[in-house]
Amino acid sequence: MMPMPRAHLSVEQAQNLAQQHYGIQGVVTELEGELDRNFKIQTDSGAFVLRVTRENLPEILLDAWVQSLLHIREEGLPVSKPIPQTEGVLWSKIILETKTHHLWMTSWLNGTPLCDHPKPSPEIYDQIGALVGTLRNSLRNWEHPGLRREFEWDVRQGIQVVEDSILHIEEPRQQRVVHETLGSIKAAMDGLDPDFEVGTIHGDCNDHNLLLNEEGNLCGLIDIGDACESWRIADLAIASAYALLDADEPLEALTRLTQSSFTACPFPEQEFSALWPLLRLRLCVSLSMSWVQQKRDPENHYLSATRIPAFNLLKDLLRVDGLEVEHSLRATCGVPPRIASSTSALQERRKATFGSNLSLSYDSPLHISHGAGRYLFDSCGVGYLDGVNNVPHVGHSHPAIVDAAVRQLRNTNTNTRYLHEGRQEYAEALAETFPDPLSVVYFVNSGSEANELAIRLATAHTQGSDWITLDAAYHGNTQNLVDLSPYKFDGPGGKGRAAHVQVAELPDLFRGRHSNSDAGMEYAKDLHRCLAAIAERGASPAFFIAEAIPGCGGQMVLPEGYLARAAATVRAAGAVFICDEVQTGFARAGEHFWAFESQGVVPDIVTVGKPIGNGHPMGAVITTPAIARSFDTGMEYFNTFGGNPVSCAIGHAVLKTIEKEGLQENARRTGEVLLQGLQELVDEFPSIGYARGLGLFCGAVCVRPNSKEPDAAKASRIVNQLRADRVLLSTDGPHHDVLKMKPPLVFQPADAHHLLSRMRHHLKEG
Repeated sequence: MMPMPRAHLSVEQAQNLAQQHYGIQGVVTELEGELDRNFKIQTDSGAFVLRVTRENLPEILLDAWVQSLLHIREEGLPVSKPIPQTEGVLWSKIILETKTHHLWMTSWLNGTPLCDHPKPSPEIYDQIGALVGTLRNSLRNWEHPGLRREFEWDVRQGIQVVEDSILHIEEPRQQRVVHETLGSIKAAMDGLDPDFEVGTIHGDCNDHNLLLNEEGNLCGLIDIGDACESWRIADLAIASAYALLDADEPLEALTRLTQSSFTACPFPEQEFSALWPLLRLRLCVSLSMSWVQQKRDPENHYLSATRIPAFNLLKDLLRVDGLEVEHSLRATCGVPPRIASSTSALQERRKATFGSNLSLSYDSPLHISHGAGRYLFDSCGVGYLDGVNNVPHVGHSHPAIVDAAVRQLRNTNTNTRYLHEGRQEYAEALAETFPDPLSVVYFVNSGSEANELAIRLATAHTQGSDWITLDAAYHGNTQNLVDLSPYKFDGPGGKGRAAHVQVAELPDLFRGRHSNSDAGMEYAKDLHRCLAAIAERGASPAFFIAEAIPGCGGQMVLPEGYLARAAATVRAAGAVFICDEVQTGFARAGEHFWAFESQGVVPDIVTVGKPIGNGHPMGAVITTPAIARSFDTGMEYFNTFGGNPVSCAIGHAVLKTIEKEGLQENARRTGEVLLQGLQELVDEFPSIGYARGLGLFCGAVCVRPNSKEPDAAKASRIVNQLRADRVLLSTDGPHHDVLKMKPPLVFQPADAHHLLSRMRHHLKEG
C-alpha cells in the first residue's frame, strides 16, 4: 500500500496550530518521523507532542490510535495520553496547501530512546520482555475496526513486502543479505502451522520508541502509529529485532527478552517456532522499505537510521542455526523442544519413484526446500553455506533473475521461428563476451545438448569420424557424450572406450608424468599419439574436446600453454578444438570471463551451460561463421525450447548481474583467498597433498600421509563433517579424493575464511 504524502508545514505553522487548537504556547522543535509530522511543544508547565498526519488518513484509523492509547493507559502501561482540543474533540481536520490532514496531540513522556543508549545494562532486556508481555495481556480483549487494515508493516505481509521491494535495495551486499535471510524465513515459515493467535498489537516496540530514565530503566513506550491486528507474537518479535541491534550478545539478549515476556504472558508453544523467523523478517522489512521510502522522501534521514545496523545484524545471524535457537528458548521457558520432521519417509518415497542409480549427497541427506544467495535452507529454515553448487551462478533464486523470468513469462514464451527483440539482444550480448571469430550463437537447453550440437557442428565442418577427449573427462549424459567421457565409460558400469574415441593424457601436475615449466608442451605431445591411432584406423579426426578446467578430473588447472599447443596440433591434422565451458564459464575464472582465455587460446567451438541460466535449464554453443556455414547443409536446425524468450530474458539478466555486482572481480578476489588458504593447509597437514584452482573453481587433494596415494575415505569424511557444520562441499576426481569447491559467485572472502577454518578444525581432529 502506497503511503499518503507527508504534510508540508514549518515549525512556525506548528506553533500557530498548537495555539489555535489547544491554547498551548511554547518552544517548538520537530521530531523525527516516518510518515507523519511530529513537533515537541515545550511549555513552562510541561511538554506535549503535536501530530499532523499524512494526507487523507482515514479517520477510523486515527480513532483507533487514540482509543488504543486510552485503553493501554487504563491498563497501567506508560504510554502517552491523548490531549483534547479547546473544543473538547481529540482531533480535527486541517487544510495545508489544499491538502487534508488531521491534527491531534499527546502528552510528552520523559525519557531517552533506547537507541541513544549504546550500552544499556543486560537487565534492560528483561524489562523490555516484561513490558511486551504485559502489553500483550492488556491488548488481549481490545479490538477496534480501524486496526483491521492492509498494512505493509504487518508481519503477516512481511514476506510479500520484502519480495516487492527488494530490487529497490541499490547496495548489492544489502540486497543479497536480505534475500538470503528471506530464503531462511520462508523455509522456516512454510513448515509451520500459520494458525497463530491474532489480535491487536502495538506493532513498533523498537529502540526509538522505548524510553529509558536517568537510571537506565525502561520508563515509557511511544508511537502507536503501527498498531494493527496481527499475530500477537509479533510484538515480541519486533521488540527483539530492534533490541538485538546493539546487543553485544544478541542471542543472550533474545533469551532474556523471551523468558521475561513469557513469564509476564505465556504464549502458545507453536509461537516459539515463529519468533526467530519473524524477528529477522522485521529487520528485512525495515531495511528494504527504508530504500523504498527514502526514494519517495530523500530528505527524511530517519528512514535510513537502522539500515546499516540491520544489515550487520542480519549478516551475522545468517550463520546461526535457528532450530538450535528455538530449542534454547523453549528450554529456558520450560517448553518441550519441537520435533523436526524426519527425512526417512521422503527418502522411501524417492526410492519408490526414481531410479536407484540417482544418488543423494552426504551420509545424512538434506531435505532442501529453499535457496537464496550463498545459502541452501532445509525444511526447518536452517541455512547451509553453499560451496559447491555452480549452477546458481549469481546466487540461488537471485531477485533480478526471478523478476526477469516472471516479467517475460507474463508476456510470451515461444520458439525461435519468430523475431524477438529480447532474444536478439541477448545473443548479441553473449557473443560480445567472446573473442573473434567466435560470434555465431546456437541456443539449447543444457550443457549436454550443447556438447551434442558441438559434435554435429565439428563433424559437419571437418567431415572427420573420430574424436579425441581428455582422460577423466565428463561432457554430458547422452550416449554420445558418455562415449566422450572416460569418467563414465571407464568407471563403474562403463563399457570402455569406443573405437572411434581416443583418450589424451590428463595434464596432471601432481600425479602425472610432467610437472616442470614445460609440462604444458610435454602433455600436448600426447595428441600426436591420438592422431596417429586415428590414422592407423584409416579414419580422420573431427575434433579434440577438453574442459577449460577439467572438473571431474579433479578441478584440474591445466599447465600453462597446454590448450594452445593441443589446439594447434589437432588443427594441423584437420580437426577443430571444442572447449567445454559448461562448468567454468561466465567469470568464474576471475581474471578472465572464460577460463580458456587463461590458456592463451581461442577455440573453434565453445559450449556453455549450467551457470548460464542461474538454475534455469539453458545451454548454448558459440562458434565461428565458417563452422556455422558448414553446418548449413540444407537440413534445418530447430530446437523447440532453445532460445525461448523466457530463457533469453533469464540469460541476459545473468550477464547484467555479473557486471552490475562486480562478480568477476569478486571471483578473482575470493578465489585468491580460498586458494591461498588451501595451500596453507597443504603445508600444515600431510593428508592434504595438493591444492589447485582458478578463481572460484578450486580443489584440494586428499592423500594418505607422506604419499600421493588417494584417500577417498578422508575426502568423504571431511565433506560430511562440513555438512554437519552447515557448509556444503563435495568430492570429485577419478579417485574421488578431491575436495571440490565451486560456489556461487557471490561467495565472499569471509565465507572462504569460514570454510577454511572448519576444514582446519576437522583436519586437526584427524
